Amino acid sequence: MASAEEETPASDALDEDGLVIQTYLSCVLVIVPATGFGEQALRFARSSLANVHVGTRSVSSQYDEEVMGRLQDGFMVDERLAGQSMENYSGLLICGGESDELASDADVLRLVKAASLAGKLIASYGNGLGALAAAGVLKGVRVTGSSSCSDAARQAGASYSGRQVEVSGHVVTALDESSGMRFGKALAQIVAI
Repeated sequence: MASAEEETPASDALDEDGLVIQTYLSCVLVIVPATGFGEQALRFARSSLANVHVGTRSVSSQYDEEVMGRLQDGFMVDERLAGQSMENYSGLLICGGESDELASDADVLRLVKAASLAGKLIASYGNGLGALAAAGVLKGVRVTGSSSCSDAARQAGASYSGRQVEVSGHVVTALDESSGMRFGKALAQIVAI
């Protein structure tokens, strides 16, 4: 029979304000455009990952000012995009937005290729799919995303479905922000494996 001390769960570590310090099993790198990104899908993705004890670290080309979403939600990213490495991350998430600036960013393409070579989670929503196509990591992969990226995805060797969410191996793609909840659930299932 277990003693009362053994039955009591260990107390969570607290910070100086008495808040529980979250511990994560791994962390996903989130690349955010400087403006006009889809913040609703990003919220679902981050929340779903946190529920399976996977943290997120956001980066952008704009570091010294707030990045601003389509609905005017803004926040400061954690670090600069330039100089990032996939070494300490379990996956990569490319946020879609109003422009396709990420599809032509050399740092973004380098990180997508590194994640693919390492077999890590690669995810995107909306026109974030354009960055995956430009990086050349979609050959034989079933994807979805903004219809404006469908031709680029097909030319990169992908099968484009136009469905809400597609999971193909370690690649998870979502059509747009309306897919947020399903997208988040798919991400959590992949990284929790």
